[in-house]
Amino acid sequence: MTTIIQAVRDYIATCPLLKNGVILGIDQLSADMSYTIDTTPCPPIIQKYTDGSTKRQFQFVFASRERYGTRVLENLENSGFFENFSAWIDQNNWNRNFPDLGEFRKPYRLEILTNGYVFDTGDNTARYQIQLNLLYTQNWRFFNG
Repeated sequence: MTTIIQAVRDYIATCPLLKNGVILGIDQLSADMSYTIDTTPCPPIIQKYTDGSTKRQFQFVFASRERYGTRVLENLENSGFFENFSAWIDQNNWNRNFPDLGEFRKPYRLEILTNGYVFDTGDNTARYQIQLNLLYTQNWRFFNG
């Protein structure tokens, strides 16, 4: 059975904006250039139906470690990456291209909850991140199928 976090990781790994060879981790961001998907707490079930099916959400943060400093062009490039990433998500929503959640789970929207922003800075690197919410339905047969 495919986990939601694995499906989201596989989906984001297809983004053409990611730099080649840079690791896409889960709940970890190294001190060097890297990407991560971090889960965030939220109520997983939005609505329950009488047949046992549910409308659900999976909230997460997509973050990167980037070079950061006093050079305006470098910081503009970092912020621009997240603007372009948001556009990629919007285009995928429009085309109904979502993570593959496997049988009995059907995604219907990937919401962008925040703009990309600097979360934490160091001497020469910064953590940039954006918060997202995957909305999907889970058929009652998921547990009974």
